[in-house]
Amino acid sequence: MRGFVNKHSQVDSVYEQLRAEILDGSLQQGFDLNERAVASLVGTSRTPVREAVARLVKDGLAERRNRRTQVTVWDDERVGQLYEMRTMLETKACSLAAMRRSENAIMRIRGAAAQQRDVPEATPLLRRDLNYQFHEEIWNACGNPFLLEANQKYGVQSMCIAPTTLRSDARWHVSLEEHEEIVRAIETNDAHAAAESMRKHLESALREREGRGC
Repeated sequence: MRGFVNKHSQVDSVYEQLRAEILDGSLQQGFDLNERAVASLVGTSRTPVREAVARLVKDGLAERRNRRTQVTVWDDERVGQLYEMRTMLETKACSLAAMRRSENAIMRIRGAAAQQRDVPEATPLLRRDLNYQFHEEIWNACGNPFLLEANQKYGVQSMCIAPTTLRSDARWHVSLEEHEEIVRAIETNDAHAAAESMRKHLESALREREGRGC
């Protein structure tokens, strides 16, 4: 049993390290996740690397191409498809959050929005992380664990598309205003307005990304 636990703790450790380095851009799109090279990089054997990389593929953070595994490459078509999926999932989550609103959920969503405003000098990566936390509070508030899990998966995929659009001060301030509109709709139990506000928010984020050619 101890060997089983140690093996899985090793896999978890390698997975978390690789995931973090993909999300912070240390491992860039297209980086070759060759088992031998990655094992040397993280200081472990190839077996936990193999299992960790398989988890990254399942998460959509890595992909298999031409008999090799690499960090996922996000071209324009793939980015558009991701935002299309996020729009379907997040508008539904937003609608349900408004319909099922609770004082605790509103407090947590409001808190996440306030936290964004309280760090005016935040780095692009911190802005990205705070943005994810805001969205995740809405997903939690929808009351559907399957919808929560799906949103988390595709939300994390969006985080690894570098560079983040939130590095722009103008986009950051627009995003905060859009978040406020979403919160107001949820607070007033307006499911339709909540869903439409989220749709507009994601569409403007995609336009920003397309406009910057990244």
